[in-house]
Amino acid sequence: MGSVDPGRSPRLLAGISVYWLSLSFLTDGLTTLVLPTDLERYAGESKATALGVLTFVGLSAAMVVQPLAGAVSDRIRGSVGRRGTIGLGLALTVPALALYGVGGFPAVAAGYVLTLCAASVSQAGQQGFIPDLVPHERRGLAAGLKGFMDLAGATLGFVLLGLALAAGGSRVGLVVIGSVLVIGYLLTVVLVQEPRVPLSEPSHRPRLRAVFRIDPREHRTFVLLVTARFLFLLGAYIVGRFFLFFVGDRLDLDPARAAEQAGALLGALTLATFLAAPAAGWLADRHGRVAVMTWGTLCGTAGPLLLLWAHSPWQILLFGSVMSLGTAFFTVANWASTADVVPGAEAGRFFGLANVGTMGAAAAAGLLGPLVDLGNRQQPGAGYGLALAASAVAALAALLVVRRIAAARGTAVDVPLG
Repeated sequence: MGSVDPGRSPRLLAGISVYWLSLSFLTDGLTTLVLPTDLERYAGESKATALGVLTFVGLSAAMVVQPLAGAVSDRIRGSVGRRGTIGLGLALTVPALALYGVGGFPAVAAGYVLTLCAASVSQAGQQGFIPDLVPHERRGLAAGLKGFMDLAGATLGFVLLGLALAAGGSRVGLVVIGSVLVIGYLLTVVLVQEPRVPLSEPSHRPRLRAVFRIDPREHRTFVLLVTARFLFLLGAYIVGRFFLFFVGDRLDLDPARAAEQAGALLGALTLATFLAAPAAGWLADRHGRVAVMTWGTLCGTAGPLLLLWAHSPWQILLFGSVMSLGTAFFTVANWASTADVVPGAEAGRFFGLANVGTMGAAAAAGLLGPLVDLGNRQQPGAGYGLALAASAVAALAALLVVRRIAAARGTAVDVPLG
């Protein structure tokens, strides 16, 4: 009731997905290219440590913000819709980007943390669209397009921001990011028509402590899905966090050329992922979510190990593509599974909690920064080998959790829907 079949409404399907492109452009581009480039100047030989600590703080803060923003979004969606929460986040993000653009380490650090927190508010509204508006049997398709837009945003961000940083520095990149956010929001407002009355209303206003509370026995499958997501994405983010430094070291490039080369490689790798994402959604609807997540974890384990032997752009691209395919399979199936099991009346809050698996992993990946610096001081390039090995171990651990999900029979994530 109240759901619209996206198979018959391409406008709705596009509308509920387009702002993922903008959010991915912001978070992936800022964290993977813009911030590391600035830290080359501000942190010197301790750049990996500075990057790790700063991303840990920023992503941890954003992770705490999101369940709160999600609970608010659940309550106000009947009046202003999920679009209202997205717009609030955008209104907070623009001045945070301006603060980052002031320059100097204090402004960069504060602007980065505030930008991630503001974007987390927008994401809290955005991720309520699928459970609100998409029927169960189409959520694999919707999650596939969500993944497609996520990765399209990352691809555009890596390519355009790599060029912007090489040509005009981080301030030009920040202007590009702000423009993409505004355009994405305007398209969302035009394309998505939300019902005035919520599909179901929470029975009471939750207390602050209750926002973060979940019964692991009642929602066991949800907890397993979030745990698997955390482990898999931890492996992916470990590679992404230090990718620019890895490329510069392996290819012996100066910082400006490393940013341009890393941006081009990340763009190509992300292109491979988002081309695979719709197919991953189709497979998740027809062959079961668990099977597709399993394929993803296997690729996610193999990819970082192969990158240990990469010493040219083509080798980085080839071996990285294995990991890209795994990312498409795992993340799409996991997102569809999560949409299947979250309570409809609290979709915003539960997806905010599920984001521990995303932002928590991204934050934890930064903690490897001191290890990378230490390894590189002992032997040039050794720190990146340690990071890649840790990435493979994390993906393998995710596989073990996915097998536990497979044992939880009777849930929608275990069986094909076609």
